[in-house]
Amino acid sequence: MSKFAYTKKEIKAGGFNTAYLEAGNPDNPTLVLVHDGAYGTTAELCWGPMIEFLTERFHVLAPDLLGWGGTDKAIFLDRSPYAFRVVHLIDWCRAVGVSRAHFVGSSFGGSLVLRALTTAGEAFLADKVISISGTGGPFRLAGGIQALADYVPSLEAAGRLTALLVADTSGLADHIQQRYENSLIPGHWEAISAPRLQNPAITKAPPKDNLFELLKKVTRPVLLVEGTRDVLLEPGWSDALASHMTTAKVVKLDHGHEPNIDAPAELSQEILQFLLED
Repeated sequence: MSKFAYTKKEIKAGGFNTAYLEAGNPDNPTLVLVHDGAYGTTAELCWGPMIEFLTERFHVLAPDLLGWGGTDKAIFLDRSPYAFRVVHLIDWCRAVGVSRAHFVGSSFGGSLVLRALTTAGEAFLADKVISISGTGGPFRLAGGIQALADYVPSLEAAGRLTALLVADTSGLADHIQQRYENSLIPGHWEAISAPRLQNPAITKAPPKDNLFELLKKVTRPVLLVEGTRDVLLEPGWSDALASHMTTAKVVKLDHGHEPNIDAPAELSQEILQFLLED
């Protein structure tokens, strides 16, 4: 049992060893937390401080996605980074016995749950979905994409990366240290870096993306959380994305890209309000 009152578990899902966190009463509704895509992240690093605010009302589960933490460092280079992880997320839900759940994703995880919502149909067992700074792919600033990718493991680099995600790194020394240590897990850096490899003999055109058209068909409630001090996404992205949906609400917080890291109590209030309303 950790200081944040969750247990660490492992299970085989879709053929992959998958690590995850579990907390709260299994008789309560299930809430699945999907972590971001930065170097050194894990379910614990992304969500640990928030879980205590959510377990009074929910049974909380949070997996390490493929490539991160204690989960297998498997990737597929012939498909999008979302597609195979959507399949793995659904396989993991089946493995742990999730029949229905609410899903909350942060950054890449937010994009992942939006992609699951638009592509997986009824196989994605979501009641309500919350995306924190996850756009599904568009509205990312080019400078932010490059800055996130520019990571060679060191404590200093882990600090610079964390500073891109939060409005203020004060009090996050332990978080930064753990991010650095996580980034040294065998296979992690390679798995997250490999998709940027480019065959020099092939000119690869960007694949056609019909995300906006698919979002118009979403019928389940969605909350988009935007940080007004986010340096990685275009300002107003949440309104732009919501304009393509009929079921989306928008909340803007005076924080950076991932308030789950530096403002867990405030963000948890917004999450609970949305999930518990009729």
